Amino acid sequence: MTTATDITLLAAADGWLAVLTSLAGFATVLVGVVALFGHAGRTAVSPQRRIAIATGAADRRTVFESQLLGPLMWLLLHLAEKLSLGGFKQRLRATLIAAGSPSFYTAEEYLAIALLWGLAAAAVLGGVHLLALGSFSLLAAGAGLVAGVALPLYVLHDAARRRVRRIGRHVPYSLDLIALAMGAGSTFTEAIRTVVREAPDDPLNVELATVLAEMDLGTTRRAALGNLAERVPLESLRGIVASIIQAEDLGTPMGDVLAGQSELLRRHRSARAEKLAALASVRILVPSVIILLSVVVTVFAPIIIRAVRGELL
Repeated sequence: MTTATDITLLAAADGWLAVLTSLAGFATVLVGVVALFGHAGRTAVSPQRRIAIATGAADRRTVFESQLLGPLMWLLLHLAEKLSLGGFKQRLRATLIAAGSPSFYTAEEYLAIALLWGLAAAAVLGGVHLLALGSFSLLAAGAGLVAGVALPLYVLHDAARRRVRRIGRHVPYSLDLIALAMGAGSTFTEAIRTVVREAPDDPLNVELATVLAEMDLGTTRRAALGNLAERVPLESLRGIVASIIQAEDLGTPMGDVLAGQSELLRRHRSARAEKLAALASVRILVPSVIILLSVVVTVFAPIIIRAVRGELL
């Protein structure tokens, strides 16, 4: 009995020793990074976010403004800035813009948030493994770290995809409204303002409002529309921007161009719907055959069994 108790105590001691060793290693890395990057303090807010906070466009109540997590976020932000990830940061920046620039986070700030989620998930999985099995698992903590970092990135990518899809659905309708307003005597800028006033919270109208703001600040129409095409990764929108720029160069009536682009988008949508319907009919063929065979077997199985046994007559 004493031997079994000693073994249990030794196993528990080994588990806690592993935890203390991991914490000591983390503290060592923390001190080393702080010594490398400087003294821990409040998070350096990006210029874009500082402007957004000043104008009320971004929420102050984020993890970067937290007094409890401020030093940790400062460390993670500097770590994210020092990481060399090739083109990942550029793609992350484009995804943030496509998602509507949530809280005007930079790529480094959002990566720091992802790292925070990773640390939290690693601590949770490591703690669960320790409580359940009595030992701390670096594998479980590593899996939690990877999953925690990947989750915010996936959520951001999904939000960007859904927002771009929603913009694509509203493009033909907005083009029709702009063309009608221009046909009634409005200029291109006035027509866009009219459309934006109808639904200012619509994602497409938010992007159009950004175009108007850039033009009000002195940006040319060509450059503002080009920025719109870069912000929204939508081929149809890029084609519309190219058509507008070409019409402006050639002197073609803008209303006719927009109406033609709207009709073209509707035709493309109809063709895509027909293609998806054809694919659906092909995909449903195999389940239909399986169901038909199941029905045939269910109906004729008793007859076949009786025939095999010689009980049919």
